[in-house]
Amino acid sequence: MLSTDRLTAPVWRTLSSIQFDPRSRIAIALSGGGDSTALLRLAYAYFDARGEAGRLVAVTVDHGLRNASAAEARLAGDVCAKLGISHEIKEWRGEKPATGLQAAARDARYRLLAEAAAAHDCSTILTGHTLDDQAETVAMRGKRGAGRGLSGIAPATLYERRTWFVRPLIGRRRSELRDWLSGMGQTWIDDPSNCDMRFERVRVRGEDVATMDAETFRAAFEARRAEARNAASMLGDDGLWRFDSDARTAELQCDFAPAADGFVLALSVVLSWVGHGAYLPPVPLVEKVAAFCREAAPGKRMTAAGCLLSKVGGRVRIGREQRNRRGGGYGYDHLLPSPDFDVAQALADRAGEPGFPSPPISGYLD
Repeated sequence: MLSTDRLTAPVWRTLSSIQFDPRSRIAIALSGGGDSTALLRLAYAYFDARGEAGRLVAVTVDHGLRNASAAEARLAGDVCAKLGISHEIKEWRGEKPATGLQAAARDARYRLLAEAAAAHDCSTILTGHTLDDQAETVAMRGKRGAGRGLSGIAPATLYERRTWFVRPLIGRRRSELRDWLSGMGQTWIDDPSNCDMRFERVRVRGEDVATMDAETFRAAFEARRAEARNAASMLGDDGLWRFDSDARTAELQCDFAPAADGFVLALSVVLSWVGHGAYLPPVPLVEKVAAFCREAAPGKRMTAAGCLLSKVGGRVRIGREQRNRRGGGYGYDHLLPSPDFDVAQALADRAGEPGFPSPPISGYLD
């Protein structure tokens, strides 16, 4: 029976809504901080009540950025040992960048957590991102201008086409989790870097982000997912698009498409795929490309996002720009936010590429 605890009950409902692969184990990203420690204790209680606590594996990434990090990783393991949860420490080794340190650390975490998950036969990794993280992320992105990123952190993200990172605490406040831990006498580690004003996220925490609530982000998620579905429908229209997977080119019949809902996103995804872009191109650039599709005279060309676009009658041919030497896949091959799943899958279907594993959630997690 579910607990009536004000925190436990809604988190258990959230966990019950996640479609965990019954054949796989479940990894928990455990830093030892308050958020991830609360996640560990909540997930343990949920699965233990079902006799499935043995499915859990906790993974701590030691970034090696502070002298105390190795000892803190071992302390996180002590919490796991008391609960009987398997624990592994993964070290981020090698040179650390002088600039962009937090972004590099984030990439390393994804990689190391996914490696550990694969080694333990886990198809899902739970992370302790909270509503406060969500608000901080949107505040930071808002300073850079409008865009789809203002929908915030996705409730789930697919890494390298194989591992889903799911965030069951995305609707919970950080203070709520810490109060719950304190009430049961559970301690956690306070990372001093969370008070280091050199980092943008820390500076944003001093601003007023408390007014952002879960309903705001849920609405933004639904709007983003609706846009992705509209774009997916457009990409699936044989009368609008033709794809050559061998040449990695696309052709758009653009007489009506530029006015259709979802066109800018569909065009963004195609440009990223053709140009092997690590990310979707910025919206202002894609809007210029859309204007070219709509207004350019036959014979005109333009370059954008590593692509060469040529207007031929009422069609636009999109191929790789000659000086573009990028290799590999494109943005969604690396990180696919769950609200974008439909448009990513639609492109894979049309381009004759392998599909993506379905998100383990159907909507926004409370």
